[in-house]
Amino acid sequence: MAHAINTITSIIMMLFGLIMEAIGAVDAALTALMTSAGLPPNVQVVVLLVVAILLIIFAIRVLGGVFGVLLIILLILLVLHRIAPGMQLQHAELPTGQQQIQML
Repeated sequence: MAHAINTITSIIMMLFGLIMEAIGAVDAALTALMTSAGLPPNVQVVVLLVVAILLIIFAIRVLGGVFGVLLIILLILLVLHRIAPGMQLQHAELPTGQQQIQML
């Protein structure tokens, strides 16, 4: 159960990381463009804030369904873990290297 929760959380964090990387790339490109155009730093900050907010809204609109499904799965897993903390998924045990040699 904990492995499933960790996997879903990792996927959510990976998606957030990708969004932040895209925002950082746009930020760096806009900063270089505005600096070369001669805009003052105060104006640059305002423009970058507006663009960052727009990019976040865009990312949420595009990936909203994915985030929603992942959050629902995460919440279901957390509730199941709270209700039945000792519940374990049945895994088939794979033979280790030494056991595989003995089986041959």
